[in-house]
Amino acid sequence: MIVRPVAASCHQVVPDRARAVTWVAPGDARDLERLVEWCRTVGPVIAESPDGALPPAIVESLAVVTWNVHVGGGDIADVVARLRRGEFSQGRAVTHFVLLLQEAYREGSNVPADVPAGSPMPRPIVERPPNGVRRDIRSLARSERLHVLYAPAMRNGAIAVSEDRGTAILSTLPLADLQVIELPFERQRRVALAATVAGETSPGAPWQLRLANVQLDTSLALTRGGPFVARRRQAEALVEALEGGPDPSVSGELRGTSDALPLVLGGDFNTWLGPREPALEVLRRAFPETPRAGNASTWRGPLGAHAVLDHVFVRGRFRSVTTRRLPGRFGSDHYPLLTIVGFRS
Repeated sequence: MIVRPVAASCHQVVPDRARAVTWVAPGDARDLERLVEWCRTVGPVIAESPDGALPPAIVESLAVVTWNVHVGGGDIADVVARLRRGEFSQGRAVTHFVLLLQEAYREGSNVPADVPAGSPMPRPIVERPPNGVRRDIRSLARSERLHVLYAPAMRNGAIAVSEDRGTAILSTLPLADLQVIELPFERQRRVALAATVAGETSPGAPWQLRLANVQLDTSLALTRGGPFVARRRQAEALVEALEGGPDPSVSGELRGTSDALPLVLGGDFNTWLGPREPALEVLRRAFPETPRAGNASTWRGPLGAHAVLDHVFVRGRFRSVTTRRLPGRFGSDHYPLLTIVGFRS
């Protein structure tokens, strides 16, 4: 993996173009060429904080929700409201949380109206949540007063549709050390995100937590050894990028040393082979503190089809870590996973 210089428009950042975001990309020339083709079809990264955001209060534990929101189908606002009411935490209101979202979408003038002829245009996915009101990731973050980092991976339909889709991190806490990771190209462009949040416990012990969000390629990635090899290659590249950090000269805490920050990685890993997926073997080795996962399906499709596609991996020392599937899909075809990490005092 290489640190990519900011070049194409999709590598820019809005609304503040001076906001520092480090890009990491594969070193293979073939991968880079294909990634550039797809990159030209999408808009810039969004890195935005709510107006008048306050420094974090005391945070003993943090809720992390991992969820594929199916390009508008998942009712994110409903899940946020339930979190804040304590419906997922035995009646205890959740004040601070992070959402790791896959298949989020952005609409509007930031998505380019002109792209080179022959550019890749994946089929559109246009879903609506149970309340019928489809909302893009930027408007949702603003209405819920959340910090947001969003990086589009691909366009959501033809040039006439001003939408792109990708991964997003939404947080009640400020996001720092922003990193965008372009994975080796297989079937479609895939982009992972990483960011750091910080706070302190009631006894005054400061903590930092690195969070990463990814969606690996699908079962249709049939080139270069097939889908299982493709996802293993992407998982290896992701681990390398997360261990190396965006810039070792300034972010040594992200390197694979004993001083590494605790890390929570969540995402839709498209693990259609189940627990024997080579990508999962790579990630289990890299995240040895991950609690043992259950067998509950995280995706439901037509005709009763189901699979465990979504996972959470943990590395570092915590007071406690629990992960469970939430009781509904809230309009998506995936169930959210809720991880609660308790910080050491």
